[in-house]
Amino acid sequence: MANDFILLIVGTVIATVSVGAIAFHAFNPQISQRLMRWLYLFAVRYALLEFVRPSAASLGFDKSWKWLLSSILAVVALSVGTVGRTQESLQVHSTGSERTAQLVGVQSELNQLRKLADSDIHGDGWQVLWLHQRVSERVMGASLQVDATIAQIDNEISRANELRGYLSDRRDRRVSRANLLSALVGGGLGATSSGLQLSSSLNKPAAIVGISAGTLSAGLAISGIHAQKGETSQFNFDSNMLAELFDRPTLPDSHYPPTVWTFLNEAAPNSSDGLTRKQQLLRSWVQVKRIDSLTSVDKIDHLTSEPSEAFRLSIDDLEDRVAMLQDVRARISFLKRDLGELLTSLPGAEPFPPSE
Repeated sequence: MANDFILLIVGTVIATVSVGAIAFHAFNPQISQRLMRWLYLFAVRYALLEFVRPSAASLGFDKSWKWLLSSILAVVALSVGTVGRTQESLQVHSTGSERTAQLVGVQSELNQLRKLADSDIHGDGWQVLWLHQRVSERVMGASLQVDATIAQIDNEISRANELRGYLSDRRDRRVSRANLLSALVGGGLGATSSGLQLSSSLNKPAAIVGISAGTLSAGLAISGIHAQKGETSQFNFDSNMLAELFDRPTLPDSHYPPTVWTFLNEAAPNSSDGLTRKQQLLRSWVQVKRIDSLTSVDKIDHLTSEPSEAFRLSIDDLEDRVAMLQDVRARISFLKRDLGELLTSLPGAEPFPPSE
């Protein structure tokens, strides 16, 4: 009965501390994880103590030996769990590096480096150095392709922002001018109408002036509302980096390099829906209403236009084009991170034997 009561108390304490640790995780994850680790150690230790109590008593161990034995078993259990999590983390990291190696085309070199690193026989240092150099050159080439693609996207973004800023300034001036004229005309004619009403013989002209003031003010207000859309203009820049994503005709300078294009058409390692990076981009653009759907032909034609097509783009078209290009740029930039992880995962070169 006493043991059941003690077990109930211990279980309640463990549950309370667990809830507190989970709640504290939002404020300090490191302390919360440490607290959960020690809580796990205590729970395992107590469970093992209850498990070994009958066996230890039958073998003649006293209470101190029971606690020592249970503590050792608890530490061993915690160590096994930690090692398992570490191996799982290393396996995930290795899988990401192998995927990047396949993308860059250095999977065979990576396998040779790992074989030499795992071998007990002292390998040829020059061979290891050559393999490192080979991998570094391919990674550098892929990195330069990413930089070139990002540079082309940045140029298109810059030119689109310039044109959008120009159209926005003209729109703002038209709207401000219409609002100012509406206030001046409405106020001036309204004051004139009120002055004419001072004379009883001029009531009719005063009414005409008042009606004219209201009509002109309303017309100028409507003109300001219409000017909110802004003007349209051709985008005379030889780049349409969104065209290939929508399977539209692409300019010579707007093709994605094979490595980058393969990266976009692969699913991300942490993707839960299995969609490729390109499909995720298209889906997000539909969700945030950059495009109504993938069948919005007119909108997609404006977003992927080239100078020869002579499409006139509005401010909204340019804004959507810039936002979508920034999304593509951000997604491609992740390839730089993967290339860096590939380089850091390479086995270290063996030391050269001393020269004679």
